[in-house]
Amino acid sequence: RISLEAEELLKLRESLTRVYVQRTGKPLWVVSEDMERDVFMSATEAQAHGIVDLVAVK
Repeated sequence: RISLEAEELLKLRESLTRVYVQRTGKPLWVVSEDMERDVFMSATEAQAHGIVDLVAVK
């Protein structure tokens, strides 16, 4: 059971990594490294990295 869940998590991680690579245009190794650790950024930083399209300002 645990191995099945671990396998599903690995597949999900691979899918997310591919999406981030396509979305940001960054190399796979950069995205993979970023996903290995917690990276916190502001909305503006996320926009600069290509993770979000638009930052709404009120």
